Amino acid sequence: MRQLSLKPAPVHRETLPSYVSRMAAMNRVDLKNFCVDMGFSMKKLLNLDPEALHIIAEIAALDDHALAALVSWTGEKSGDVRMIFRDEKFVSRALKNPLVRGCPVCLRDDANANPSRPLEAMAIRGDWQFREVSTCVRHQHALIPLWRRQTPTERFDISTRLSEILEDLLKGNLEQGRSSPSAYDLWLDQRLESGRDDTWLAGQTLYAATTFCRLLGSELLRLPEYPDVHVAARLRAAQKVGFEIATGGRDAIDNALDKLAALAPLAGDLPNKAFGALFGGLARAHLNEDAFDDFRRILWERIILIWPVAADQEILGRTLPDRRLHSLTSAAKETGVGEPLLDQFLVEAGAYDKADGRPAARKTFDALQHASLLAEIPTLVGSDEIRNAMGATKSQFRSLVEDRVLVPRTNIPKVKSPWRLQDGTDLMRELNALVIGVVEDQDQWELVQQANARTGLGVGRIVHAIRDGRLRVARWHGLDGYRALCVSKVEIDQFAVDSGAQTEAHSKLPTEVVSTAAAFGRSVGMREGQAFQRLVHAGHTPASHETISRNGTKRF
Repeated sequence: MRQLSLKPAPVHRETLPSYVSRMAAMNRVDLKNFCVDMGFSMKKLLNLDPEALHIIAEIAALDDHALAALVSWTGEKSGDVRMIFRDEKFVSRALKNPLVRGCPVCLRDDANANPSRPLEAMAIRGDWQFREVSTCVRHQHALIPLWRRQTPTERFDISTRLSEILEDLLKGNLEQGRSSPSAYDLWLDQRLESGRDDTWLAGQTLYAATTFCRLLGSELLRLPEYPDVHVAARLRAAQKVGFEIATGGRDAIDNALDKLAALAPLAGDLPNKAFGALFGGLARAHLNEDAFDDFRRILWERIILIWPVAADQEILGRTLPDRRLHSLTSAAKETGVGEPLLDQFLVEAGAYDKADGRPAARKTFDALQHASLLAEIPTLVGSDEIRNAMGATKSQFRSLVEDRVLVPRTNIPKVKSPWRLQDGTDLMRELNALVIGVVEDQDQWELVQQANARTGLGVGRIVHAIRDGRLRVARWHGLDGYRALCVSKVEIDQFAVDSGAQTEAHSKLPTEVVSTAAAFGRSVGMREGQAFQRLVHAGHTPASHETISRNGTKRF
């Protein structure tokens, strides 16, 4: 097609509809009819149809570089809901909107360059389309609404729309106060211009990076460290604050997220309340957009360090293979143990401090580290149950506990079931494996508890000696369980002498008692059938009935 004699030079950052609209104005025709006259429809112009682009390049004598610049600042469709703008992918709604914004100072300057025919000079810049651009860096002026049209052919009939506001533009009626561009504004302007980015955000798409800055900043403005911002200035303030944090990298972002989480300390305060629009955006609007993966992961990793997220609970499209944190509430629900009792167990285990004032639903602790405790608590039993499982009398069980042969799982006073049943059954399994046989000679053998009372060795030392093989253990005829275990009197006496316990035992007797009747009988050779004790009981020799052990046992 023949080159037109009346054609404008493209303005830096100008969109293609703006350029063609100006060309139509130069040739004294409206945009729609101009497109038809040139051999393509206005719809094909707006869709950047290749045939229409070829014709425009010919009639305007545009080289490939100039045409590519116009297309780049306009944005090309890429699929159903995506566009390529400045060599980056965006969702269409980030660029295409019924509301058209612009810098009134730029447009007035354009008009002043050709005062007799201003509509031929006034250009719409492509960066004004991007909703995350909020200011003109060149003129330090906020972008303002110029017009709103639902129908694209009306919206992009730019000369017609500009003519409707031309008087206000030329008089400066649409202009507002100036303000210095923020670091965010300068960064965004540079990245749109050249793609250059020296910040932590360089690895992110521009669409995801700017959206994250805005969402993060809008929530950070709730922090007390930021002064109240007028509603009209909140967008720029949010972008500025969010950018300052985001460019600080992962540590700065994590710190900011922790501050937001601290604003939601109540039991029912979940991540959606703590992180507000940021959580909503990443969890819903941008959930399936790959460009936001890094930002979702950052927020997700913070959430699972603060809230007790269950293994099967989906948040931000992710789930945990295993729970990392429990709260007092979630642990109580899982174990079936009441919160007040479980709280005491967890404090004792060091899961958190007793003075921790967080509500139960937010009182969190390491789930893996305390998994065994949580699994054990519902299985703990009372002293009668473990004692019966062992076949021990109350006094025998008490001796085992006093000498710490058996140790309760917890020392919390109000816990009525502090015992691991397995501790008792394991002890019996171990001792039963060492039993050499069944005995009934009471002159040669005595029950462990009797040996303890007679020698003062302590059940703990006797059991330890059995385990080490220094004492043989047998089972008393007709009895079973712990109550049936017995040791050799000769061996226990020798063990007492070797360990010095006999002297210790005598030192614990009342000062007026020389010896027990049994010990005295053995010392004079009366070892058979408790011969000396029978003399005492028959009254043939003087003796006193005295308490000789800590558990109140009395002996002659």
